[in-house]
Amino acid sequence: MTMHMMGKAAMTEQSVQDPYLVRRGDTLGMIAKRCGKSVQDLRALNKLSNPNLLEVGQTLYLSKETAFGVSVLFLDALRHPIENLRYKIKFDGQTSAGQTSANGAAKRVTTKDAKSRVEVSVQDLQGEWINVCRTASDYGHKLITLVSGALVFNGLTQPHPQDAPGKPGSDGRKKGEGKGGPDKNNPNVNTKKTKGKNGQAIIQVGIEIPQGLITLFDSYKDARISEKQWEDAAESLSCEVAVLKAIADVETKGASFWRLNAVDGKQVPSILFERHWFKRLTKGAYDKTHPDISGPAYTSSKEAAAADRYGSHSTSYLRLINAYRLDPEAALASCSWGKFQIMGGEFKNCGQPSASDMVTIMCGGEAGQIRLLAGFIRHKANGKLWSAVQGKDWANIALYYNGGGYKKNAYDTKMHAAYEKFASQKT
Repeated sequence: MTMHMMGKAAMTEQSVQDPYLVRRGDTLGMIAKRCGKSVQDLRALNKLSNPNLLEVGQTLYLSKETAFGVSVLFLDALRHPIENLRYKIKFDGQTSAGQTSANGAAKRVTTKDAKSRVEVSVQDLQGEWINVCRTASDYGHKLITLVSGALVFNGLTQPHPQDAPGKPGSDGRKKGEGKGGPDKNNPNVNTKKTKGKNGQAIIQVGIEIPQGLITLFDSYKDARISEKQWEDAAESLSCEVAVLKAIADVETKGASFWRLNAVDGKQVPSILFERHWFKRLTKGAYDKTHPDISGPAYTSSKEAAAADRYGSHSTSYLRLINAYRLDPEAALASCSWGKFQIMGGEFKNCGQPSASDMVTIMCGGEAGQIRLLAGFIRHKANGKLWSAVQGKDWANIALYYNGGGYKKNAYDTKMHAAYEKFASQKT
């Protein structure tokens, strides 16, 4: 009987998830008993001034590992993990040092409390230590993703040819040409030998684009929306043209495309990759291995790590390319596309059977994009967006178009101002 009770208690403790979400009827004492902690422990881990005041859905950390844990991930410019990078993590008078694993991760550390300062340093090729991050531990397991501006190659140097001089011209012989070539690297990256303006040897490095994306990009047509097409779309929605133009102006400043190469590259639709969509659509399968493209929503804060910020068009396309290799349909659904920045995951509201079908139309040019916009407005939120567009209800247009956080970016006031601009041009 005693053994049975002990087994039951052990099972009860193991069933408590850490972190724990408070449920109706929970008390701090009950939670502490179930997880084998004291009330004082839980108060300290969660900075609870009143232990009797808990809210349903509140997150409670049950251990120092989840309350003050810190993980650091190192990625190169193409978002590939950096392996065998020497690092130091300083915190609370301690130093955790080592080399990153195959997935670019440093060994996880646990700080003393939320106020602990964390400093991350890496060793460069000359053996010098460079500080790359300073932050506070804060509450909850903190993932610090650091993205380098360089590319990392896993290659080997070639043996020096026996018949080559030690130094060019040192023994009267002509300068010899080195033998060998760059080692084959990640299949996503390719190299090409060429020469510079003065004849110097150059190796161009490029990223391999999946064939499915190349097919989509090849179909792009740089054809602007005609005034007649604006009017037809507005008429089909029983709204003003200026309202539709205001949406485009706020979403992309009216620009529907971007070039893969700044000078002579292929034109492709403007996109914004959203990793929280990819996380949801893939059920978090790539959170640990690809946190740059699967995780919580990006932030616009300059203080955030590069991998946690939205970044530029090129950043979004790199993320799309890497996500596409993992799950093509989820990758396309996780981007907002074109002149009106409609999420690929909204394909049903746009009247399309899949995200790939929707993106195919997006890549066909602006004429297709405005047709998709009309369908999206008509069906989003069971017609509520359509009603808001017809009534020029800017708050609800922003709500159904950009989500509940629209006020933070003042999308409603920006759209209203853009509408006034376009409406005045008509008169």
